[in-house]
Amino acid sequence: MLTKYTKTFKIEAVKKVMSRNPGTSINAIARSLGVKITTLHGWVNRMDSKALKEEHPTSGVLVQKNPYSWSESERFEAILETARLSQEEISEYCRKKGIFPHHIEQWKAEFIKPKSHSNENAQIKELKKEVGRLNYELNRKEKALAEAAALLVLKKKAQQWWQNNSEAGYFPN
Repeated sequence: MLTKYTKTFKIEAVKKVMSRNPGTSINAIARSLGVKITTLHGWVNRMDSKALKEEHPTSGVLVQKNPYSWSESERFEAILETARLSQEEISEYCRKKGIFPHHIEQWKAEFIKPKSHSNENAQIKELKKEVGRLNYELNRKEKALAEAAALLVLKKKAQQWWQNNSEAGYFPN
């Protein structure tokens, strides 16, 4: 079944690919949009062609500035500017700035995250201490086990030696 996509959807999808976070794959974007990866690659390749740029003059400039190269103060200003806006007004603001509304939501989450981040650091630090303590205890027990095994071997050899020497007549009964 052949699915038809609007030109604006294609342009927005290509913008999303071009402004993606370096850790985000094109496959993930294609899945989130519900588009095959080959289709999305085709749109990106065609977006570079002159025909599509002439057809959509604004598509030649995909973004004014990569959303991940914005400074913290610029991100904070964007969050403040869009705080009281409706969804439509936020979308218009984002179009003017060359970003997507999900970037603003992500930035909000990043500003909130450091509060819980310190708690996570404390937990990680505590877990590292626990791992260190457990490793120390494990090494101590491994040494004790090796010592016990050596003592058992020596005891067995001593018994054999005494038995062999008593049978040979070196020791009186």
